[in-house]
Amino acid sequence: MTRKHPSSEQIQGMLREGHFGQSRALPAADPLTTTQMLLEIDRIKTYDRNPRKERNPLYDEIRASIRAQGGLNNPLTVTRRPGDELYTVESGGNTRLQILHELWTETRDSCFYRIHCLFRPWVSESHVLTAHLIENDKRGALTFIDKALGVRELRDVLESEGQEKFSQRQLVEALKERGYGLDQSMISRMEYAVDVLLPLIPAALRGGMGAPQIRRIRRLETACRDLWTEQGQVSERFSALFSDEFADHDDPAWDLDTVQQALETRLAESLQLPLKHVRLEIDTRLVAGIEEHSSEGATVGNENTATHKKPPADTPPPSAVVPDSRTPSLHADPGQPDRYTRETTSSARPPHEGPSDLKSLRSRCYVLALKIAQRHDLEDCLLTAGHLGMGFLIDLPHNPIIPVAGQADALQQLARQWIWWLLLSLSEEAVHPERLEAAPTEVVLRTLILEGNDTKALNLVGEPDWKALGYELISNPLIPDSTIDDLLALAQTCRQLRRSFDNEEDSGLWRRNAAS
Repeated sequence: MTRKHPSSEQIQGMLREGHFGQSRALPAADPLTTTQMLLEIDRIKTYDRNPRKERNPLYDEIRASIRAQGGLNNPLTVTRRPGDELYTVESGGNTRLQILHELWTETRDSCFYRIHCLFRPWVSESHVLTAHLIENDKRGALTFIDKALGVRELRDVLESEGQEKFSQRQLVEALKERGYGLDQSMISRMEYAVDVLLPLIPAALRGGMGAPQIRRIRRLETACRDLWTEQGQVSERFSALFSDEFADHDDPAWDLDTVQQALETRLAESLQLPLKHVRLEIDTRLVAGIEEHSSEGATVGNENTATHKKPPADTPPPSAVVPDSRTPSLHADPGQPDRYTRETTSSARPPHEGPSDLKSLRSRCYVLALKIAQRHDLEDCLLTAGHLGMGFLIDLPHNPIIPVAGQADALQQLARQWIWWLLLSLSEEAVHPERLEAAPTEVVLRTLILEGNDTKALNLVGEPDWKALGYELISNPLIPDSTIDDLLALAQTCRQLRRSFDNEEDSGLWRRNAAS
């Protein structure tokens, strides 16, 4: 008797059903290729190594959307470990699965119980963990410490699978091969956060502390430790002092400036040095450390070399960014009066502490601008200009800082936008074309403005509503007090520079090789 084989259409139909059918009595026989399935939610489990440990900040919005549309718009991607009875979420979707369970329990509506899924054959543990990290990165809702812990676990899994230890460079290459791009400096920052900071300030890290703050803390520790050892003190004693001070200030509402001031006070007491001296030494070391790390040549104004790399001036703006309907100019009108006409003071650190020579004041401006920029993840926009203008210049960000209503980071982006514009204003680089011409040619903002192409720049930075300056920034309680203090101190120091050294008849502070 001739055996009748199923047609190709029948085979494809069977492949689209879990276990080639709906009966749970059938043994597991997963498809060998990516296949559509219809699965009950109690046959799927969340990924037990999901990098996200905190509640998804968009949970309520996602829940409302799933309920309103009667299920998922896009199928859940699942896989199954060899030997497991249940399927597992393969590349993001843990939040959606949890919401489906809630809605099914609440409504008993089958649209939340039996869902379309896309099954992918099991590859490896490292493959699934990498997929979850990538998916969370795309959605931008992972805290830095969760991401760092996820990468640490992925490193352990990769080393277990390959039976070898990875250096940081090898880990970067292994992640790159799997489509997850992290540079070595980011890996180093993650390891510092996990190994050094997590035992000391877990609440601050869980509260959303990001990579820029981690970088600031590491540089602060290095600067303080260098000062400590130069005074002939034992390094281990500093480690204990540093740990105690940070642990004492652990709080979700972390303020590094407050911790730095407390740490400097402890150093001054322990080393029996004047507090002003300690603060000046720490600031000097912070600037020196940043310039050593980022500079590829001399500082701006010496050899016309920028201290960081920027995208070329003809880089097209991201298509997702909708420019402001207005088309204001980034170039100031020389005829406008000076807006800073009132004396202001900072309760944190008076700007007139220490020397008042040109070089020191410019250095002071740069340090204050740097602290502000770091606090709001704008450090890559800041250039040191030790022999030019106010001592610092502002360039365009790599990515847009235009707030979009409804997005999780809208308030953060609004603050970043305001800070960028205020730093640009205080730098005074865009007041006159001659000042821009004195800036390095590598500065993208300089090139665009001199070419009259303000629109391309505005596609990245937009323009805030200047009438809302007080409401959205100055009196906004969500903006750290330290930012306002430092902005006022920066404005005061800029005023002192102009009062003491600006001579418009001789190009003043903006003369290219003005003596310092």
